[in-house]
Amino acid sequence: MPSANNAQYLPELRLWCRQALGQRLAVAEQAALSELLSDIFGYHLVVLDPPCQPESMSASRILHRVVHSSTAQGMESPPGLLGSAENLPLKSDSVDAFVLPHVLEPAADAHQVLREIDRCLVAEGHVIILGFNPYSWWGLRRLMFGWRGRVPWSLKFYSLPRLKDWLSLLGFDTIKTRYLFPHPPWQYGAGHAKERLLHRFHRDRWPWLAASYVLVARKRVATLTPIKPRWRPRRAVLAGGIAETRQGSLRPHG
Repeated sequence: MPSANNAQYLPELRLWCRQALGQRLAVAEQAALSELLSDIFGYHLVVLDPPCQPESMSASRILHRVVHSSTAQGMESPPGLLGSAENLPLKSDSVDAFVLPHVLEPAADAHQVLREIDRCLVAEGHVIILGFNPYSWWGLRRLMFGWRGRVPWSLKFYSLPRLKDWLSLLGFDTIKTRYLFPHPPWQYGAGHAKERLLHRFHRDRWPWLAASYVLVARKRVATLTPIKPRWRPRRAVLAGGIAETRQGSLRPHG
């Protein structure tokens, strides 16, 4: 069953993505996804709960692509799979790549979502995660106005270093990270001179203040170290001071 948090917040997040600021963020994130997906290969690709990127899979070279969502409300087209991100209806070791565009923020249990990704990914499989950056103007606005309950400011923002730690504990290697959309959470209009100046300043001097980030991680292959057995001749000591020889015959001792 879909979690309460996902079912509540995802439709609101999809509506926000259709507003001016959300659309501009979606364009920047879609460009990053298109570039990254072109370098990932395999047989099966799954996108979880795409709120802002309806064309998340368009650049992928993987032929079999599936959209999974906790709720179909607010989506432009129905998902291929419907269910909870914390309990994916997928076989273990069956998916080559996952895309998680802002899936962890509205999730009831972000750790469990990542554990499910780990379970379903094949060895050397990839996961691409988009997230809001808490150490930015966007994170500051969340702290100031999140109590109003408006999405996305009422959601949880997970930092990039924290996410890398979680993935490392699960057995993932982070291979790429990038901050996206170096723009504060307000809008003057796409061509405003002040906006262009602030955008360039963020990009060149303070890229970590960007609105969101993208992370690419690869699941490690579990390696086993063979241990050479130590064989020793064994003699079973029997009651009465009698020992059993290799041939199985019994003889008196002493």
